[in-house]
Amino acid sequence: MSKLAISPLGVQDIVLFDQHMQRHVAESGRGDYHFMPFEPDGSEGPKSLDASKLALKLTDKSWQRWWVARSADGQKIVGHIDLKGGELKTQLHRCELGVGIEREWRSQGLGKNLMQVAIRFCRLAPSIDWLDLNVFAHNKNARALYANLGFVELGTYVDRFRIGAGSIDDVIMVLDVRA
Repeated sequence: MSKLAISPLGVQDIVLFDQHMQRHVAESGRGDYHFMPFEPDGSEGPKSLDASKLALKLTDKSWQRWWVARSADGQKIVGHIDLKGGELKTQLHRCELGVGIEREWRSQGLGKNLMQVAIRFCRLAPSIDWLDLNVFAHNKNARALYANLGFVELGTYVDRFRIGAGSIDDVIMVLDVRA
């Protein structure tokens, strides 16, 4: 795979980003393989990004930072990674990571590249000590990638989500970015 350009998400990218998210969300549940905790075609899925949170300082509650990977022609966002600060001041030494890559771009190194951007950002941010994520237990490839990048599994929420007739366990993983 040629290395795709990864850049911070800007306000000018919101329309392309929303299109990416619509495609990405639609892929969860295809062939009974879920990677989002929502019913396919349900109303509880991700909402449009609140661009005002991109301008918040890392010491502000609910700050967000997003990076996107663009197709070679730059006309399409095909993957993203996001970091989100907590709702409480007392938890701002941690942030939560989310990542999403459209199906045709998976298993080509893009996930690792996006993860490295987010980890580097956290390591350079004096206020962030921990990077947290949740991953479905059945997503062995993602769990292996995260472990290879230094994340440690803390535990599992058994039967955390029920989608259709299926039960999904959710694994909690953390990275000490100061280590």
